[in-house]
Amino acid sequence: MSKWLLAVAACAVAVGVSRADDKKDEKADVLVKIVHVDSGKVLAVEGDSEENEAHCVLAKDEDKDTRRWKAVKDGEWVKLVHAKSGRVLDVHNVSSDEGAHLIIWDDKGTDGIDNQRFQWDGKGDERRLKAKNSGLVLDAESDGHVVQKKADEKNKKQLWKVVEVKK
Repeated sequence: MSKWLLAVAACAVAVGVSRADDKKDEKADVLVKIVHVDSGKVLAVEGDSEENEAHCVLAKDEDKDTRRWKAVKDGEWVKLVHAKSGRVLDVHNVSSDEGAHLIIWDDKGTDGIDNQRFQWDGKGDERRLKAKNSGLVLDAESDGHVVQKKADEKNKKQLWKVVEVKK
């Protein structure tokens, strides 16, 4: 099994992975970097901030926790926990609008979590990351900010890959 599939299976977000495979490959708190395919940069937090409402951006891949995420299974969805701050990836203001920014925010637990849950969309190593609340996917603006937009099969700025980070 490829490293990507192993990481995704461990996160229980791969499409088409059986329940038996989930149990066999499942790991607690898998640390990953989420790589933007078009730029080669990783999903990070602006200024390496740890504060609520800090915007998510593309950043140079550096070996530090501010550029890493813990993928936590939640049924068919995944919660992405910022490794440094412990805050989670969140669609700002629970928005379902195109262009809404992705931020980090305190974990809402099991109440009102739809804007803090995501799912991989597509096949292969490069996929779109879809927000549960809006059904929109993560996209990168020209200034590096990460926002949600309608899926576009031709838009490479919407493709991401998961790379497991060895601890």
